Amino acid sequence: MKLNPSCIRAILLTLEDKCDFNTPWEYNRYNLDSDFLADYNHAEIIYHISQAERSDLIKNVQYYSDGDSALIDDLTPAGHEFLSNICCEPVWKKILEKGANASLPILIELAKEIAFKHFLD
Repeated sequence: MKLNPSCIRAILLTLEDKCDFNTPWEYNRYNLDSDFLADYNHAEIIYHISQAERSDLIKNVQYYSDGDSALIDDLTPAGHEFLSNICCEPVWKKILEKGANASLPILIELAKEIAFKHFLD
């Protein structure tokens, strides 16, 4: 499957909205409770949860029922940093323009650069 940075962003936004120290978020394909993820199908969401986990953006993911659901503890510090860098819509649009078809590690570095420049102006 092709990486969809917007789906990664939607997952991170969902976790920021739903999680706290004592509250994980459960993704369930049959009971989606995230407006951020409404435009994505199950295969995209579960794949990008896995990619976010492998990239150390989210922590302690447990998969259930043959991938029909996943329990996610929270964002990692790297996930919080990346989300802070991409939450501003003008910054996100620049990242997508400059990083079209880039890998997730490159998008993370690009986000740092663009956000830094944006917030200095």
